[in-house]
Amino acid sequence: MLQQMKRIQVIGPKPAFNQVVDLLYQEGTLHLEDVSRSVSPVEIPLDKVVLDTADDVAAVLGKINGIFSTLPTLSDDTIRQDEIQKTLRSRNHDQVLARAQEIIHTLETTTRDLTARKSELTLTITALNRYSKVLFILQPLERELPMLEGFEVTILLILKEHSDVVDIIRKEIDIITSNQFEMSSTSVDAETLAAIMVFNKRHSEQVHSFIYSVNVNEVRLPREYMGKPFFEMFALIEENKLRAGDEIKKIDADLLNLASSWYQELVVLRKALEDMNDELGAFSNFAFSEYTFVIMGWIPKKKLPRAKKSLSDVFSDRVVVRELDTTEKEMEGAPVFYDNPRWVKPFEVIMQLVAPPRYREIDPSPVLAVFFPLFFGIMVGDIGYGIVILLIALLIKKLYGTIAFAASVADILLISSIPTIIFGYLFGEFFGDFGEMMGWLHPVHFLGITWNRVEAMIPMLILAISIGVLHVFLGLVMGMRNAIIMKSRKHLSEKTGMLLMLTGIILLMAMLAGIVPDAGMYPTVILIVVALPMILYGAGVFGTIEVMSTVGNILSYARLMAIGMASVILAMVANRLGESFEIVIIGVIVALLLHALNIALALFSPSIHAMRLHIVEFFSKFYVGGGVVYKPFRKAVVEEGGRIG
Repeated sequence: MLQQMKRIQVIGPKPAFNQVVDLLYQEGTLHLEDVSRSVSPVEIPLDKVVLDTADDVAAVLGKINGIFSTLPTLSDDTIRQDEIQKTLRSRNHDQVLARAQEIIHTLETTTRDLTARKSELTLTITALNRYSKVLFILQPLERELPMLEGFEVTILLILKEHSDVVDIIRKEIDIITSNQFEMSSTSVDAETLAAIMVFNKRHSEQVHSFIYSVNVNEVRLPREYMGKPFFEMFALIEENKLRAGDEIKKIDADLLNLASSWYQELVVLRKALEDMNDELGAFSNFAFSEYTFVIMGWIPKKKLPRAKKSLSDVFSDRVVVRELDTTEKEMEGAPVFYDNPRWVKPFEVIMQLVAPPRYREIDPSPVLAVFFPLFFGIMVGDIGYGIVILLIALLIKKLYGTIAFAASVADILLISSIPTIIFGYLFGEFFGDFGEMMGWLHPVHFLGITWNRVEAMIPMLILAISIGVLHVFLGLVMGMRNAIIMKSRKHLSEKTGMLLMLTGIILLMAMLAGIVPDAGMYPTVILIVVALPMILYGAGVFGTIEVMSTVGNILSYARLMAIGMASVILAMVANRLGESFEIVIIGVIVALLLHALNIALALFSPSIHAMRLHIVEFFSKFYVGGGVVYKPFRKAVVEEGGRIG
């Protein structure tokens, strides 16, 4: 549920400012407000806090990240990092900053030069490989090249998709050289053509200017290669490539040695600087008067006594915490803080798919935590599948339990596997009808119905629609509650009218089906007559259209039956197909593969549809959203339940 928030103001003498900020940062419960926007200059003349240190920390952090980008990544040594962290905790901001600058002075120039040299060598190897291709193209002309004294050989590399540019170049070079040139083209690879041109050197400047103007990639051999036999040029290229490769290996070894010495401290230092940057970045929310500082923000009511005690223990009466009176409008801007029981917390990850609720809206997370597993269990409804899903959830928790999102998903699957097993027992399903075939279990007979999903299609449909009615009615009741809290008469009238209208429509359909006696006609008409003006007052003419939309929402719950039916039929197909093979092992493998596919579908399809029934059909009856997320002034930590604060 959403916790009650209190708006507070912390006031104290200027000399205690930094110490108070550090204490609040360690407490990590205050959602900061910009004091300069919240306090009128007429009330107290205040100046925003401006810290040059914040710019220094940001600059140093940028340089540390730059060093990280040059060093190879090593695995974290948690023992060594803990030791370094303990040392850093005993230092103040200036000392941590000084240590970071010391490391930057030691590493920055060295790592930058090594990286720059490595990049240069990599480009050299790329160029040498290109020269090899060029020489390979020119090699058929080797005998003629000595006779080309006074002429220049140029090679153009052109993408085949732009091959028409060759004719354009040929025509222009013809004009420049007065037709005193030779040009031929050949394929280098699947994407590139090489155009070889031989022309008199006196036309060199004009030719190269034209080539530059058409933006064609021109390749010229370095002077050191000219005049040598081709075998010597190939040997020289290979020698230079080996030399460059050896130097790159030496640079990599040097960078690895630097990483071995500094990487663990850099990891801890970067995290410390990030925390410091976050803390100092929040200083723009604070303000000074001539002699005092002012800090404002929101804090959960249940955490306020501890915050007051912490400040009182350190500063006694020198620092005052004032609880501020807030208007209705100010309360609308209060941040939203979830504080749900452990079994509800995993479902908060689904709430991240929609905008946060407004402060006074009801938190739908507990309802989601009840109905999502129920919907999932009805759709999957198989003991065997439930056990497999339970094992998958436990495996995810073991392998990825430290990742907040993965842990929440695992918990949702784990909770949902329980109703899956329960409904599997009710439907008599263990890997489809395999359990029934083996005589292990049978569908339960209840309310005069044998709950075999294949045979009890109509009862299953009625069950699904009944759940839809309950769910949508609950949403409308929650909408009425929100309207009362928000003091919105029109919304209250709309939701109440919708509830009465739907009740009247359901009674009318029940009478037509013979379930309710004809005497129910009078209360039905009264309900509809009373509901219609309430809907028109609350939502206008469009409210009447919304009635039909809501009926469609209820009918949408039929998917609980349909998806479950598809699942059990696929499971039965797997069993029958497995039986049809004379070789037992092949039949078992085929059946297992189909069941594996069905379980994979069961993990995704019911989850998606259960979310849709909540977000589209249910939330639309009461949920507005658009609230402010509670972001306390503290280090980023992963809270229990996988939420990051």
